[in-house]
Amino acid sequence: MKIETTQYYPEFLRYFALAKDQQVKCNLGIIPYKESKMNDDLLENVELYDVVERKFAGFSQIVNDVFYGWHPSHPYWHKMVSGHHTYQRKTVATCWSGKQKVFGLEEWLYVFLLHRVCGSGINYSKKPSGYHNTILFDLYPCASIEDMVKVVKTYPKSFYTSVGYQFPAFPKPTAGYKRGGDYYLSEFAPRLVRELAPWLIAGQKKDLRQIGEWLFAWNKKHDLRAYRFQYAAFIADIADWFPQYVNPTSHFYYGSNAVECISYLAKPLGRGKEEQFLDTVMERIYLDTGAVPYNAEDVCCDFIRWVENYVRPGSDYNHLDRDKLWSSHKITDHPYGRQKPMLELGLIKSFNDLDVHPSDDYVLSRAVTTITEYKNKVKELYATR
Repeated sequence: MKIETTQYYPEFLRYFALAKDQQVKCNLGIIPYKESKMNDDLLENVELYDVVERKFAGFSQIVNDVFYGWHPSHPYWHKMVSGHHTYQRKTVATCWSGKQKVFGLEEWLYVFLLHRVCGSGINYSKKPSGYHNTILFDLYPCASIEDMVKVVKTYPKSFYTSVGYQFPAFPKPTAGYKRGGDYYLSEFAPRLVRELAPWLIAGQKKDLRQIGEWLFAWNKKHDLRAYRFQYAAFIADIADWFPQYVNPTSHFYYGSNAVECISYLAKPLGRGKEEQFLDTVMERIYLDTGAVPYNAEDVCCDFIRWVENYVRPGSDYNHLDRDKLWSSHKITDHPYGRQKPMLELGLIKSFNDLDVHPSDDYVLSRAVTTITEYKNKVKELYATR
């Protein structure tokens, strides 16, 4: 399929370069975010736009800790030994040290799956964001899947979170289970990973979508929903921590945020299926940035947040003035999210009055104006400058 890129595509490439630079400086490096000199207020103040590889994103931080432990193989070891680590990392990595000698592929797959279907520990209003409401803090004494299931069944606290992420529609609890998630993790997930592991090992490396189709078929066979969003993250974990079983350059799946982003980046020239269009844009991104599709998909999600000036109000970000803190994107008439022209045109009195991020058409719908009207007003506003 042929495509034509839009005004958003050069901005995507610029964002990718900024995020890649900050990944080196701040995420993997020791430079404080406020001293990163990105010339972008959002990148310097919100610890979300600092990654172009999923393995280093907030929702994967604790997985690095449990997988590598307090050990030189940890990708953040240079920060850890120099004291540039959080209390959470110190606690988890220390407790999980040595698990490489205990766990095999099946056990690690269970850990990955549990983490993803429970919400990936994400809370974008806190720093660090990837350690929220997670049971992984307390699974380190376990030596098997059965041990982990026992903890799941008796855990006294909540370990599910949809704060910035989401968990799937679990099966209706039965057989004494109070929560559908506990039922799935105890009765379904162990069987799934024990069947998946030998299939992954057998034969050649598997494409990412091959693994996905295997998982979706397994769920259907067991009368479960597809869990596409959560299983996609699970598949990416396999690619990150067991790359010997996966073709990392193969096509991936697209979440709703990524689909929205890609629809801005380019337009199809001619007819074709949506997935074919999305794949073609991903191939262009891979050509221009070197980002494999499963990493680029996550960058797309962050890019659209960057364009819409996403800051989740909360304890660690409430001090920020959301009437003055803007990303450096140059799409002046983007109609969604939190935009500077919305203030200047009087469509909203102050973003600081909101206790949520104004996603989608939050502002325009309340101002009773259309996208076309907004774009025309922005054009007139900037024509006088």
